[in-house]
Amino acid sequence: MLVLTVRLHQTDSARANILMMRRPVKIVSRKVDPVRVVKISGRLDPGEGPDQLRDLVQGFLEEGETEFLLDLRSVTYISSTGVGSLINCYRSALKKKGHLRLLSPSQSVRNILAISKLDGVFEIFSDERSALASFKTE
Repeated sequence: MLVLTVRLHQTDSARANILMMRRPVKIVSRKVDPVRVVKISGRLDPGEGPDQLRDLVQGFLEEGETEFLLDLRSVTYISSTGVGSLINCYRSALKKKGHLRLLSPSQSVRNILAISKLDGVFEIFSDERSALASFKTE
């Protein structure tokens, strides 16, 4: 019996291209009164690369913003590191006496939040108007 082992060597640029194809995410934000609304689209899977969401939220916290609403309706997939990113952002906002709430998680994200019991940690809203109003009652 002959066993053949093949090793594939990837260049750094090829590895970077594979990582980018694996986890395309688009993040845009806008300010609505005191709330920073962050819309996330695609796969929330920071993996071994930079955590764009955490970096964005951290940057806004450093600028003095403390109220965040993460719009997750267009997130098609969330990995365990993506869940970790949400938790990290949540804790960072709390440390600054702020809040982080979730808007309309897709069904796949809702399932992960429920399985991990995080649906009891995060305040989750189905419409933007009521989510934004919740910040005004604080």
